[in-house]
Amino acid sequence: MATPAATPTAVYQTSNTTTKTVDASLWWDPFSSLLADLENASLASEFPPSLENKLKDNHTWFLDTVLLFKPPNQKSKEALDTQKIKIGSHELNIQPELKDMALKISSVLCLDEVQSYIIVRRSMKHNAPEIDSTHQEILDLVMLEYYIERQCLLKCTRQILMHALYPGTRSEEGSGVLEEAQRLISGGLESKLLSVFQDLLSANYPEQMDVDLYTLWAEEILIEENLILEVLFLAYYESFCTCDAKHWKKLCLLYQDTITGSYNFGKLAISPEAVRSIYHAKVQLLLILIEALDLENLLQMVHDEIPFRQGSVAFSVTDVQEMDSMISCFNAFETKEAGPLILTWAVFLCLISSLPEKEENNLLKEIDHVGYVRQAFEASSLSYFLEILESDTLKDSDGPIAGYQSVLRTFVSAFIASYEISLQFEDKNLKVILEILCKIYRGEESLCIQFWDKESFVDGPIRCLLCNLEGEFPFRTIELVQFLSALCEGAWPAECVFNFLDKSVGISSPFEISSYSVVDASSKIVETRLPVHLTGVEDFVIPSGSRGHLLRMIDNNTALVRWEYTESGVLVLLLRLAQEVYLKSFDESIVTLDLLSRLVTFNTAICYALMDAGNSLRGEVTSAGKPEKYQCVNVVEILCVLVKSLPPNCNGAIMMSMGVTILSKMLKCLPSQLATMTMKANIFDLALKTNPFDVSSNGLSSGSWLLSGRLAKMLLIDCEQSDCSLTLSVLDFTLKLVEIGFENDVVLALVVFSLQYVLVNHEFWKYKVKHARWKVTTKVLEVMKYILSVLYHWKLGEVVRDILLCDASIHNALFRIVCTTTQGLEKLHLSRLIEMTDIEGLQLAISSGLDVLVSMVSDLSKDFTSLSVFHQAMLSPTTKPIPVATASMSLISYFHNPRIQMSAARLLSMLFVVDFSHSSTFTNACFGLDDKQVDSYRNSIYRILSEQSPWNEDLIVTTLKLLTFAAHYQPAFLIAVIASKENLNAQLGNTDREQQQDKADNGSLFSKEVSLLDTILQFVRRSEDLIKSKPSILLNVLDFLKTLWQSAPQFTNILEQLKQSDKFWRQLTDCVTLISSNEDDLSGNLTEMELQNLAYGYQCQSKVFEILAYEMFLQKKLMHAALLVKQSSKLTDGAEKADNSQVTKDASLTSLKDIFSNWCKSSLLTDMIKSCVSCEYDNSIHTRAKVAAGLFAVHVMGKLKTGDFGSLSVSLVEKITILSQKLSKLPAFSELLIQYTERGYSGGKELHNLILNDLFYHMQGELEGRLIDNVPFKELLQYLLDSSFLDKYKHKRDCFLPEFKDVYLYDTVRLRADLGLELWDLSAWKTSKEVAETMLHYLQDVNLMMFLSSTKLSALRGLITMLYMLNDNSTDNEASIGLKIPEQLISSCIDHICQCLHGTIGSLTPVHDANDDVLDILAAQAELLLTLIRSKDKRSSFPACVLVLTTSGYGLKILSGCRSSAGIRTSMKHFLTLILCSVKATCKDSLSGVVTGNESVEDSAETSNSTLGILPVLCKCVELDDHCALSLATIDLILKGFSTPSSWFPIIQKHLQLQHIIQKLQDKNSYGTVSIILKFLLTIAQMRHGAEMLVNSGFLASVRVLLSDLPDGVPFSMIQSERSFSNKFDKTEKPQRIWGLSLAVITAIIHSLGDCSTDVVDNVMACLLVEKAPLISYYLSAPDFPSDGNEKKRARAVKTNISLSELKETEHTIMLICVLARHQNSWTKVMKEIESQLRERSIHFLAFISRATQRHGESPKMIAPLLCHPMLKEEFEWHKMPSFINSRNGWFALSSQTQFSDMIAIEMYEVAFLLLKFLCQQAENVARRAEEVGFIDLAHFPELPMPDILHGLQDQGIVIVTELCEANKMKQLTPEIRGVCLLLMQITIMALYLEFCVIQICGMRPVLGRVENFSKELRLLIRATEGHSFLKEQVQSLKQIVSFVYPDLLHTEALF
Repeated sequence: MATPAATPTAVYQTSNTTTKTVDASLWWDPFSSLLADLENASLASEFPPSLENKLKDNHTWFLDTVLLFKPPNQKSKEALDTQKIKIGSHELNIQPELKDMALKISSVLCLDEVQSYIIVRRSMKHNAPEIDSTHQEILDLVMLEYYIERQCLLKCTRQILMHALYPGTRSEEGSGVLEEAQRLISGGLESKLLSVFQDLLSANYPEQMDVDLYTLWAEEILIEENLILEVLFLAYYESFCTCDAKHWKKLCLLYQDTITGSYNFGKLAISPEAVRSIYHAKVQLLLILIEALDLENLLQMVHDEIPFRQGSVAFSVTDVQEMDSMISCFNAFETKEAGPLILTWAVFLCLISSLPEKEENNLLKEIDHVGYVRQAFEASSLSYFLEILESDTLKDSDGPIAGYQSVLRTFVSAFIASYEISLQFEDKNLKVILEILCKIYRGEESLCIQFWDKESFVDGPIRCLLCNLEGEFPFRTIELVQFLSALCEGAWPAECVFNFLDKSVGISSPFEISSYSVVDASSKIVETRLPVHLTGVEDFVIPSGSRGHLLRMIDNNTALVRWEYTESGVLVLLLRLAQEVYLKSFDESIVTLDLLSRLVTFNTAICYALMDAGNSLRGEVTSAGKPEKYQCVNVVEILCVLVKSLPPNCNGAIMMSMGVTILSKMLKCLPSQLATMTMKANIFDLALKTNPFDVSSNGLSSGSWLLSGRLAKMLLIDCEQSDCSLTLSVLDFTLKLVEIGFENDVVLALVVFSLQYVLVNHEFWKYKVKHARWKVTTKVLEVMKYILSVLYHWKLGEVVRDILLCDASIHNALFRIVCTTTQGLEKLHLSRLIEMTDIEGLQLAISSGLDVLVSMVSDLSKDFTSLSVFHQAMLSPTTKPIPVATASMSLISYFHNPRIQMSAARLLSMLFVVDFSHSSTFTNACFGLDDKQVDSYRNSIYRILSEQSPWNEDLIVTTLKLLTFAAHYQPAFLIAVIASKENLNAQLGNTDREQQQDKADNGSLFSKEVSLLDTILQFVRRSEDLIKSKPSILLNVLDFLKTLWQSAPQFTNILEQLKQSDKFWRQLTDCVTLISSNEDDLSGNLTEMELQNLAYGYQCQSKVFEILAYEMFLQKKLMHAALLVKQSSKLTDGAEKADNSQVTKDASLTSLKDIFSNWCKSSLLTDMIKSCVSCEYDNSIHTRAKVAAGLFAVHVMGKLKTGDFGSLSVSLVEKITILSQKLSKLPAFSELLIQYTERGYSGGKELHNLILNDLFYHMQGELEGRLIDNVPFKELLQYLLDSSFLDKYKHKRDCFLPEFKDVYLYDTVRLRADLGLELWDLSAWKTSKEVAETMLHYLQDVNLMMFLSSTKLSALRGLITMLYMLNDNSTDNEASIGLKIPEQLISSCIDHICQCLHGTIGSLTPVHDANDDVLDILAAQAELLLTLIRSKDKRSSFPACVLVLTTSGYGLKILSGCRSSAGIRTSMKHFLTLILCSVKATCKDSLSGVVTGNESVEDSAETSNSTLGILPVLCKCVELDDHCALSLATIDLILKGFSTPSSWFPIIQKHLQLQHIIQKLQDKNSYGTVSIILKFLLTIAQMRHGAEMLVNSGFLASVRVLLSDLPDGVPFSMIQSERSFSNKFDKTEKPQRIWGLSLAVITAIIHSLGDCSTDVVDNVMACLLVEKAPLISYYLSAPDFPSDGNEKKRARAVKTNISLSELKETEHTIMLICVLARHQNSWTKVMKEIESQLRERSIHFLAFISRATQRHGESPKMIAPLLCHPMLKEEFEWHKMPSFINSRNGWFALSSQTQFSDMIAIEMYEVAFLLLKFLCQQAENVARRAEEVGFIDLAHFPELPMPDILHGLQDQGIVIVTELCEANKMKQLTPEIRGVCLLLMQITIMALYLEFCVIQICGMRPVLGRVENFSKELRLLIRATEGHSFLKEQVQSLKQIVSFVYPDLLHTEALF
């Protein structure tokens, strides 16, 4: 039976079961990353060990280069059929989809299958977002990756050689890179490169490759060939190896074959890029052949006269002959590339023939080197060298350009040394040589330095040529100046060129020869008998009698003579330049301006020399008769006239460009003088008008700001026919004018011209040089960006601001620059029509444009409530070409340029803010992304944040800020980006990146799922490392997390995922613990970087503290919500869900508890508190900085008075000038003038300067610690300190989000720029530089201090927030998170905090105006202390309380003497609160009258003394509106709790403005403090002297006004909104207490005055009881319950419910009535009409209390609900607390027994007691009157309660007292229960007393049943009260009244 064939699947599965090992050499690590490491490595420092190890590991690859990319191999192909292959130490899992692609690539590229697989795998991984492309595009992508790897390998080799040739590397022994380079050379790198190069030249197009890929293949092959040649050139040029004859001949053959087309080389020229590469390769081969001849060595041998056989020539005579035979085969006429090599060979032979001992070299004489030269000259071979230099081949190369040009320089020098060069300028070869030399030296500073180095023998022949040219100056000027212009590249070469010209030894001019003019024919000496006029300079003559040397004959009679007459060549050039302005001949002017512009560009000192040209001879009388008008040349005037007179053509544009450039450079040196001169010259033809700062209604200057059309025309000519240098120069000139602070219509015109003309139109211009367009774009954006930075400091800023906001053309121009996409930019890289220069220019323009938009959005958004045209365009979804937001999001993905990514991220962040601010206008229209865009955006953010090496810190920080802004302003957008469907449900594991990488290898490579949260967590996990190395990254990560927690409800799922991460909280807090543990190790002398890192650490601490605080707040809310759900019991099916959701919360809370527990156990929390509370602010640093600034200002004032403005900016000069004028007008200055005059000093400027000079030295002494004794100088110093003239240099530190307080630092960079400090060494200001540097040093110290102080303050505030949340004040145990600050920790920190407070307060003492920064620190320290004190469960110890009291009192005293500010008010509030808390904690009696402790007499005395000591300060604070209430409350508590009135009343009487306080009762703005004032007055009124003070201060009148606004008969809860009174009290916490407190104060006054209160009583009765009778009637009204009927009730005030506050108001009302009723005469006279009504109301209220369980319409047995419900915060808290009376009778049984219900019941009985008291008084008065008249007047007998009312009160009193006494029979009663028992006993007694009155008056008899019941209750009461001695007296009184009411009970022995 046949065996069935195996299926393909089965075969595949069988083959996949093995692991196959292949050759280890097939593996390579990516050379692209290695190249990046090499390029990023510093040349000046050693390689890191890891990089050196990489070099060693890849040595074989560097040596064999691309040969190690092997051809296809059957074993490799079979290996791909296995599941896994092993390549050395590396293993790869084979994925089928990649295997097929690898096999395809292998056949196309002729590459080993395993290596193909590696390439495919890496390509797919690096380009994951683009993998959705077609199969062909993926193939192209992989091919490109392969060629990039090959090229990176060659570039690595090149980079190794470049590092090795660095001087520092060669001097170091054991340098890894040098050893590697030497190993490569010794290993035969040279031969292998030549072999590979030859193979590439012979390479054929791969057969399997598609025709479409031919261009790609050809270009990549040519790139590799050029890279090989670059490596070879470096090896020869830097003498790593010497090219012997064998290799030279091989190279020569290669060169011959390439130029003749023998190889396939020429067939590759199928694209412009390929053509350039071919040309580049030919040039490199030629230069290598020239360098290999070592002409420099031959020149040295000729110079030193070394024979051929003794020299170090690499070739023998035989070699030279063989090489010559090869050269002889070249024909310069057939191939022009052969000519340069032939000419070089001729020079080589000529130099050899010039060596001594020529007889030994007879064989070489036979070679005709002259014939070679003749052939080369006839073929114009020199022009080929010029062609090389003029092309962009070398400029665009990445190779050693300086080396290439050095080889050409050596050749030209050898050529000049070999053959005579004629100075006849008609000689074309000389002109070519000069052009070649100019091209060689121009742009190469190193070559120019070598040229001017006299020790450089190579340049010797060229220097001789220069001297020959100089000999004919100024007859022949253009060639000399052109050459010198090329030789001035760099600072030192420019100085050499200037000195060479300035120290010229003679002047040459044409001279007509005659017989009498020849002095010596043999030496060619002539002498002139007449003055010789110098051509080109008007009236400049060579004096008669001058002698000169005849250089050459110009014609038969005229010769060129070098006169022995010295004059500065610079001066001659300037004079000729000035002359050409008028002659309109600009040929020489162009080269002269070019030289001058390059000189001033490379060496700023030359600017000063040019402006001082001719001054050195000023005042000298010369015998030569030189005209005096040439002794001083005004260079600026010459340039201004020249620029203004130039014609509108190409040459005119070029010269204008150079002229403006020179003026710009000079403007930097002398801003004030140069700006004035250039503006006066009006070089741009501006129609100037006066009053430039008169801004009209349309926002523009009143003067004309329009430029003439000439400038615009010149710009167009410049762009079309030149390189846009004029446009760049004008823009730079504009920028310089703005930078120096010069402001007039010219500056405004140039700014507007730059914006509205150049910016708007430049993209439509025609450009001769294509990439010049991007230079213009970048420059105009640079101007725009700087203008935006100074907009708000600029007088003309308003005009420019309006233009920027409203000019749509400017907006559109910006949008056309930046509104593009990443895909669009990526396509440019693939386009063959776009050069790399253009792409780089576009990238720079986009980056700059984005920065400008960021500045515009942020700077122009200030003070704007409505959207401008600009903001509308920014947010509009219709903005063209694409919306700005869309472009920003896309450009974040452009990884070719991190600057663009950062700028785009910043702009998007600002758009988030603007869109949020105007969300009503633009509802996030631009941020609606589809899923694909969201994925792309997420991938980009993920890639940025997950980059490992190299780490772009700035990009990561900017990206994190973007996420933070999104979380803050666009949460929905952030959720869409982070919480994707794939990762929303994913659990964040603990795997690190390496584990994730392995997972990606084993899974599908095409998976695009990324987790941004996991990336964020990676940063959190590395917090310990980041806080040390990259603190800014960690800070922004924490800031992002804090923002998430800040908006927790919107990011619930995200936060849950974060918290599910293992050890999240532990890792988050690691940095906090690290900072706190390391702080003690820091010494006092920290570097600036260490201080900055410490400041970052404090900010990180702050963020962590805030995150913890938010989490605790969140946990509390969740607990509370869970409790509410549990209590409501509404979710029957949600129990399981609730339990599941609780797991995460419990785990998070448990982690927090563990962290805080460890912090407390290890004293870490204590250390953090002590660390954060210490003050880093040193006021002396700030003071020294101000003194240093004043010292600098005084020094500059003296210079400005002499007219020396130096390099100071115009704005700074103006500011110091104004300061000087104000200083000289001070009385102190005038006094010094008088003193100095009296001492004999002359007046005028000299005297002013003398005073300034003395002031300078006085201030210098002050800065060094010697105080100024002289009063006038001291006043001048103080004025300078207060002037703060450097405030304009303060700038806001970059804050993350708007809620951060601005931290202002000194912008020392801008100040240094305005000083022009780097130029002071070049002028007379050099001696003043130390003064300026000292000022800058102190300002930088202030900056560091402020930065450190502000960050530590942020940490302190975060700590306060966290500690506040730690204070778990929840009353529900189930809702408590279980976190609490330990008592011991609080106690240990109080002393340290008070010490810090003392130190901070002390820093405020010397100054009158407290520093806001110190106040912020002080307020935070006080707040921390307050937070800790409030967190204590137990009362603080007396020493601690006294310490807090004294510290707070000291701070309050100092602050009360400072000028009021927000910081002062905040700090004072905290101190007052601290005092209040301390007083409460140390008070003997609490507000309830209960003793709080058993303090000693000494402690009480100390506390009393402390409180009395701060009373005067508190009295002073009462006068401040912001602190009146708090101060009065504190004083009130002190008066109540500590001392006797005799000790505190004198202080109050002396320091307290009582009348001011009483007047506040009438102040409508002080209604919020009325209740506090009344409470305080109540305390004062309780003593006789206090009551008298109140009466005398007009209290009664004020309270009458206060109460006059109260509505009649309507409670406060029913006041309508339209009533005026309600508007006054709408912000008062408890306005209804005003009435009761007012009555309480009046009651206390009447009580304290006693018999002397008659007038007060009369006044009160008339003005209060009578006038406010309806309101009194209301408060005496019992609650009323409307019936259920539908009848219409009459309109009146109805109490459907009552509150505890209203009961207290009723209590105070009845209390006053009781006090007034004692004054019978007044009462009878005034209250006659309403007395009966009062009694009636009182009886009704008693009836309500008596029948508490009976409602209207209900049976008496039904239980009434609670009538009083909680209304205030504390009432709700009381409602949650258990009952402290625990009675189930009377009013205590209204509802569930709570503390609040007990307080309601007690208040009810208090009211009942007062009502009974009032009625008893009424009955007593009638009884007394009856005794007086002898009968009872029943007609006027007062109304009394019915017996059943009284019985109800009696029963409640007896039952409750009996219940309480029985329940507490075996234990001592609490004070509260005692008070209730006594109150109820008194109520019972008075009820019996009134019942007795009723019985006696009405003749009623007790009901039998009542007597029996009462007897039983009384018996139980008496039995229950046995043992409670405090009721003994009350029981006796009860028995006594019972004996009157119930006389029958007298016979009951058990009771009596």
